[in-house]
Amino acid sequence: MRDLGRMSRIFGLAVVAGGLVLAAAIPAKVKAQSLFLGPVPTPVCQAGDRIETGVDGQLTAAERDSGASTKPYNCNLAIVGEYQGQGAGHQLMWYGHCAYVTTDGYEAGQQGVPPLLNPGIQVLDVSNPRAPRYVTHLDDPATLYDWEDGSVNPGRALLGSAESWTGDGPQPAVSFYDLSNCAHPRLLSSVQLPDPNLAAHAGNFAPDGKTYWLASFSKRRLYAIDVSDAEHPQEILDWDFPDNQAGGAGADQICHRISLNQFTVDGHRPGTLLFCGVVGRMLHPGDYKSGNGLVIYDVSQVQERRPHPVIKVISSLYWVNGTIAIEPDLAFIHGKPYLGVGDECGSGGCSYPQSAIAACQAGLPPNGFERLIDIRDLKKPRLVAQLMIGVDDPKNCQLTENDITATMGGYGYSVHDCTFDNPRDATLLACSSHQAGIRVFDIHNPEKPREIAYFMGPAPPVPTEIDPGSLLNSFQRVSPPINFAWSKAHSRFVWQHDQLYLWVTSSHGGFYTLKFENQAAIAKLKPVPTPGNEDYQD
Repeated sequence: MRDLGRMSRIFGLAVVAGGLVLAAAIPAKVKAQSLFLGPVPTPVCQAGDRIETGVDGQLTAAERDSGASTKPYNCNLAIVGEYQGQGAGHQLMWYGHCAYVTTDGYEAGQQGVPPLLNPGIQVLDVSNPRAPRYVTHLDDPATLYDWEDGSVNPGRALLGSAESWTGDGPQPAVSFYDLSNCAHPRLLSSVQLPDPNLAAHAGNFAPDGKTYWLASFSKRRLYAIDVSDAEHPQEILDWDFPDNQAGGAGADQICHRISLNQFTVDGHRPGTLLFCGVVGRMLHPGDYKSGNGLVIYDVSQVQERRPHPVIKVISSLYWVNGTIAIEPDLAFIHGKPYLGVGDECGSGGCSYPQSAIAACQAGLPPNGFERLIDIRDLKKPRLVAQLMIGVDDPKNCQLTENDITATMGGYGYSVHDCTFDNPRDATLLACSSHQAGIRVFDIHNPEKPREIAYFMGPAPPVPTEIDPGSLLNSFQRVSPPINFAWSKAHSRFVWQHDQLYLWVTSSHGGFYTLKFENQAAIAKLKPVPTPGNEDYQD
């Protein structure tokens, strides 16, 4: 397909560490190790599943135009329960038997978007998975205008949020809730911090729950909020990435989405490593002025509350077959630490369909996908696998490159947030992939991943319908006909009565509880059950 020689040369293997390009092809040492470039094998579905008719992950033009997309598609995942509300936004968080679904409060009631009846974060009681039940909503300024910053710390039963109107502040407001009674969160604080530079986009707790970290997209800064006393949060760091440090303006990069290590990795104690999905500056598909990918920081001085703390770069790993790197997430697989991290857009950028066409012409993936990265040696992170599905594969470009028009928003079939089933001993990974819905992968052998299930939520039955809680509106460059859905949030694996369930969201359908249909196949993977991803942060 087009220039396959060029594709093989630059297929995500332009690796940069410490600011130096190591290789544009695979080094000999890496060649001796298994490296899975994708695409993954397609799943074998159950009889009676409503399966996709196109390439793996594709919603075809015929399905969109005929109204077929107004019903869900499923493979090995069956709907058990649903709470639609008025649609779902960026994030799904959880604690105990409760789910916290963000809605797009800033955009509701403006520019033709209907108002929200229950604005802010929806609190759902999911003690009965067949009947998720709305209880209340959180609507202080920070949760009302939430973006990708919300986080739950299970150890302290805290939910944190920051005001991040369309992902960019502008007010430095933060709020914290006590989740001890998960269905009735108690507001501990809702304050505006004095720092004029604070414009939140994304956030996450340190694992001990005493530091709430925020990243700014527009200001290219990191912030640390001390929440040892969650009723009186105090900003303790405004980091501007000095001396051209990776992730900042001087390096022509943006630290986009963040997480911290909940386990010890390579001698670094929990909470002392910050993983950032860094956005680089793309000149042309496959050609970057600055690196796009992963940067690992030592934030131990902040965790230890040293005076005048300094953040240090440990390493970086960049790639050229995607753009807008997203949140890295940590898990152990067979006792070895891995990060899962992907891209919010494909190799040509986020302006579909032109970006997909440009990527395809360069022989590169038109959509962003997840990667597995071995971080046993933090100074030398190593790509292990690319979890490409059919819509990401350049070989399928003639079938998919024109699927996403300019009126469908800027993400296509790209991945957004992925979740490991048990971060202490991971076997499965669920990824929300915008118009491709939820894709579930078997990663028990990280060098041979495979797709085992998917769920694609329904489009609105009336293509002019706008769900105010979702992001499918004019603010996100989406206009009718809305004949598709987005899935953007983390998913939650939950074991109940020896059965494995998945909590997910979809833009129109809202919140779903899904059940894996072939439990015998799941059992063969020997997953280690957890009550529900308690070691996972957001």
